[in-house]
Amino acid sequence: MSVVSATGSTGTTGVSSASVSLDTDALIEAAVTARNAPADTLDLKVTAAETKVSAYQELESLLLALGDAADDLRNPASSTETDAFEQRSVSLSSTGSTEATDVMGASVGANAELGSYSIAVNQVATVHKIASDNQISRDGDLGLEGTISLGAGDATAVSIGITSDMSLDDIAAAINNKSDVKASVLKLSDSSYMLVLSASDTNQTISLADTSGNTLETLGLITASGDIGNELQPAQPAVLTIDGVEVTRDSNEIDDLIDEVTLYLYGAESGTTITLDIGADLTGINTAIARFVDAYNAVRDFVLTQQEVGSDGEAADDAVLYGDALVRSISSDLSTLLSSLTSGGANLAAIGITLDEDNKLQIDSTTLAEALSSDLDTVMELFRFEATASSSKLAVIDNGDSGASMDFTLDIAVDSDGTITSASVGGDDNLFKIAGTRIEGAEGTAYEGIIFAYIGAESASVSISITRGLAQKISDTITDYAGTYAGADGSRITTQVDSLNDTITDMETEISNIQQRTEDYRAWLTEYYARIEAQINAASRLREQLAILLDDSSD
Repeated sequence: MSVVSATGSTGTTGVSSASVSLDTDALIEAAVTARNAPADTLDLKVTAAETKVSAYQELESLLLALGDAADDLRNPASSTETDAFEQRSVSLSSTGSTEATDVMGASVGANAELGSYSIAVNQVATVHKIASDNQISRDGDLGLEGTISLGAGDATAVSIGITSDMSLDDIAAAINNKSDVKASVLKLSDSSYMLVLSASDTNQTISLADTSGNTLETLGLITASGDIGNELQPAQPAVLTIDGVEVTRDSNEIDDLIDEVTLYLYGAESGTTITLDIGADLTGINTAIARFVDAYNAVRDFVLTQQEVGSDGEAADDAVLYGDALVRSISSDLSTLLSSLTSGGANLAAIGITLDEDNKLQIDSTTLAEALSSDLDTVMELFRFEATASSSKLAVIDNGDSGASMDFTLDIAVDSDGTITSASVGGDDNLFKIAGTRIEGAEGTAYEGIIFAYIGAESASVSISITRGLAQKISDTITDYAGTYAGADGSRITTQVDSLNDTITDMETEISNIQQRTEDYRAWLTEYYARIEAQINAASRLREQLAILLDDSSD
C-alpha cells in the first residue's frame, strides 16, 4: 500500500512519521489471521473426526469379513448361501490292481447324501465309426454322382448331393456342413486314404444309404445289399453294476444315477470293483475354520491397536479410537462369546482352537484335523445354528437375531380350513405373528427374526430345540454392530459414523462462514487503511504548502 512519510516522501511499506511507522499490510494480515483462528481450530477438529470415520469404516469392514467367514460355518437359513458343513467330497478306491481313477472319475454336488456305493464298470459307451475302402487320393476328382442319405441315432437323416468333380476331402466337407455325423479323411500312406464317419454321440448307430447313384457303395462304406462295409467301432451303451444292480446309459458321463453325483467312465475292467464314498468336505471345513479364525484375529488386532499407549502414557498415534465405548463394547461382546466356548463340555480347545495371551485365536492343525475326521458332529455343534422340531411339518426359514439357545414348545392352532390362526408359547400368543404358512417371531421378543413354515393341516404342539454355535453368535453380534451386514440399517457403527458425518458437515459449514466473514473483514480493513492513507497524503500536502508560505513570508 502506498504511504506518505513525515517529510512528505512516499513509500510502499506503511504509514510513517517522525515517531510512528505503520506496516498496513502486516496489520491487515495479523487481524485477518486472528479473525480466522476459529476456522483453523475447527479444521483440525474436522480432520480428527474424519480420521475417526475412517477408523470406524475399517472396523466395519473387518466385522463384515468376519461375518462372511461366519456365514460359511453357521448353517445359514438361506439355501443360496454356502455352508461348509454341507459341502461334499468324493473318494474312489478299487479292489484290484487297477487304479480306481483309471476306470472311473466322479464329481459331487453340495446336496449329495452321505453314503458309499460299490460300482463295477462292465462296458463303456462307444461312438459308432465306419470307414470307406482305401482310396489313392484325397483331393482328386472321384467321378461319382448321386445323392446319399446320412444320419445317426434318432436324428432325421439328411440328403447330400454328390457331383463328379468332388474329391474325398470335398465329400467329407459336404457331410460336415449338413449332417451331425462327423466325417474326416485318414491318411494311411502317400497313396492310401480312407473316409471315416463317426456319430456325434456315444451309442448312436449311423444310418446311410445311396438314394440315387452308388457313391457309398463305390467307396466301400456300404455293401451292395446296403449293409455297413467297414465298421471300425460299434455303437454300444455304458453298462455298470451299482450295489449289485446292472444299469445302462447312452453316455460315459452319468449324472442321473445318484442324486448330485456325476460319474465319468473311462474303461471297463473285469474283476475290478470301485468303492465310491461321499462324505463331508473336511478340507473345505478346515479352510473355512481357518478363514474364520484369521478374520476374528484381524478384528482383535484392530482392537489392540486402539488400546495402545505411548511411552508418555498417552494414546498412541494409531489409537484413533482410544477409549471409544463402541470399540470396548465390541471387544467385550466377542470375548464373552469366546469364553462361553473355551471351557465346559464341548469346547473349542477340544478341537484344537485356543486363545493366546492377546486373546487371539490359534489353531492346532493336528488336533483340528483329528476332530474333523473322528467327531465332526461336535465341531458342527460348536459353530453352527441347529434347530430340531418334533414335527417334520415345521421347518426353519430364518435363524433370527437372538444369540440365545432355547428349548420351547410351540402350540400351533389351525382352523377347519387348514389356516393357521395362532402360534403360542406357554399360552402367550403375542410372541409370534402369522403370515399364511409362516410363523414369525414378534419384534422385541426372544423369538424376533425366527421364521418357521408349518405345512400341517391340523393343530399341533411342536417341541423345538435351538442351539447357536460360535459362528451363529458372531453373525448375530455383527448384525448389531456392522451397518450393511444382513441389511441392518441403523446399526451401531452406522449410527456413529452418521453422527460424525453430520458433525463434520456442520463444522465445514461454520468454517465456510468464518472464512467468508474473514474475507469481508479483510476488504473492510483494506478500505479503512486506504482512507487513512488518503488523509495522511492530504495532511502531507497541506504541510508542504504551509512550509512554502512560511518561507515566502520570511523573505
